[in-house]
Amino acid sequence: MIGPRSWIFQVVVRFAFFIINVFALYLLLRGHNQPGGGFIAGLASAAALILLSLAIGIEALHRLIRVDPVRMAAGGLLLALLSGAGPMLGGAAFLTQFNWHLHDLPLLGELHVGTPLVFDFGVYLVVIGICAKIIFVLVESTEGLPGLVVEEERRYSSPLEEPIEERPAAGKEMGRDAD
Repeated sequence: MIGPRSWIFQVVVRFAFFIINVFALYLLLRGHNQPGGGFIAGLASAAALILLSLAIGIEALHRLIRVDPVRMAAGGLLLALLSGAGPMLGGAAFLTQFNWHLHDLPLLGELHVGTPLVFDFGVYLVVIGICAKIIFVLVESTEGLPGLVVEEERRYSSPLEEPIEERPAAGKEMGRDAD
């Protein structure tokens, strides 16, 4: 369903998308020292994605992201697991944290970096990937579009299964009649 588009709404949402994601980056970076972290930063970025999908449409958002959300979530899960299992190579327990303190950096001053930040970034990617996939499927189903595009059907289902949803006829594309 593509309704009337407001130029003002699109500009405001694009600006808000940037501001929300900068705030999400702040939440991500402060999470291993204070409350915050990958989960809440991922939810903030997912809220920004919802706003952006309302402004530019779900098809444009699909083209903009360019990464399969499920693969993003799987990559984040792998990153979080590796950051937790990495210390085991040195004989430490699972999820043991290691921190590095960098001093006298230009423009930054003192910086504390460690494995909790890598773990939080993995969680961030998991939350963004899952939320983006849920957003895509819900919006497409409310617009009368199939929940999975052809590439996703091949990727997520067995070739022995029959499709759950009917594909639009040859004259129809993405829920719209051909002119």
